[in-house]
Amino acid sequence: MFCPRCGTRAPDDSAACTLCGLAFHADAAPRAAEPPSAAVLAIVTYAGFWRRAAAFLIDVVISYFPVATFRVLLGRAPTSVFDPLSSASWAAGVFELVFDWLYAALLISSSRRGTLGQQVMDLHVTDANGGRVSFARASWRHVAQALNLLSLGFGYLLQVFTPRRQALHDLVSGTVVVRPRPAVAMAAGAPPAPAMPFPRPAP
Repeated sequence: MFCPRCGTRAPDDSAACTLCGLAFHADAAPRAAEPPSAAVLAIVTYAGFWRRAAAFLIDVVISYFPVATFRVLLGRAPTSVFDPLSSASWAAGVFELVFDWLYAALLISSSRRGTLGQQVMDLHVTDANGGRVSFARASWRHVAQALNLLSLGFGYLLQVFTPRRQALHDLVSGTVVVRPRPAVAMAAGAPPAPAMPFPRPAP
């Protein structure tokens, strides 16, 4: 089945959506031991350009320290440029590539759905239907960021003009960056609020 609110695929016997928390079965009664409380709906919007840029800068700062430490252990300066004639420079370059890849792919495909910078900025990376991204898709998304460099940065600016605020690497990998914002929707005993669908592209 698919969640009527956010479009996430879920097993037919699921009681609630794993992304937005919508209960699928209206007859599911709360446990007697728990007092009635306000229901919470997750309102999902597409991430803006500056919020994503801030998350990117945070990730750059976080990834700098382990890479710089590894360069120092190899006897190089923390900010040294790549030297094709130096084996230590090659080793540092390979370490940086592998670290950046695993840092992005493992965290984005985890239950947190985002890098540390994205988590700080309250951002989630999902597939086109709001589902959790696999490790393979997260890896492809990371590799596809090279297209932004080849396009001289235009791939990042493309986010401003696309309906779902997708950069070039999002379009290529089929991912969307969203910002879930929980909000109290109704008090206990009140009639349920209408389901909030996954955001549709603006016309």
